[in-house]
Amino acid sequence: MPGKHKVLLVDDHRITQNGLKLLFASHERYTVVGTLDRGALVGAFVQSQPVDLVVLDLNMPDVKGINILAEIVGSRDMTVIILTGETRLGEIDYALKLGARAVVSKADPPEQIIAACDAALAGDVYISHHMREALGKHNEPPVILSSRQMAILHYLAQGETNKEISYRLSIAPPTVSFHIAELRRKLDVVHNRKIVERAHELKLL
Repeated sequence: MPGKHKVLLVDDHRITQNGLKLLFASHERYTVVGTLDRGALVGAFVQSQPVDLVVLDLNMPDVKGINILAEIVGSRDMTVIILTGETRLGEIDYALKLGARAVVSKADPPEQIIAACDAALAGDVYISHHMREALGKHNEPPVILSSRQMAILHYLAQGETNKEISYRLSIAPPTVSFHIAELRRKLDVVHNRKIVERAHELKLL
């Protein structure tokens, strides 16, 4: 299917899945290559075949949507759209910090989902009108971290070791160490144990 953007849908509600498949089928530039109702399956899927765009519900039954996002953005720099009925605005704001390229509410018109996908694939960040009103102005964080650095910070905050982070993100241990050194530099702390504390002060977590 040359020229078509390959979309993976991650949502445990069958009605939502079917609605999204119909929506993307009506736009020739997109094709749905998979639908998953379990977050634990996402990493293996994006490693097994080409995916240009992941549409992700934050509220999954088995794995936190935020953890799915951190894994696939941190390891593969995936383009991820958050499509959610969630009202936990702090989690949605954190998803944007982690590298989600767009946030759309399930209450938004379907065409806003397509607009979000178009914008994300063009390299922009898209927040639907509904979500922008709910979130207020999305402020740039005081320190700019790469998606991989944010993913590593996310796992450090969960108490994971360098070795565990290396495994999760499919990167070499020295690469993890390099990014942790960059986190120390950017956050202006001397010790690794201060990284998470400082990130909380800056509201990065």
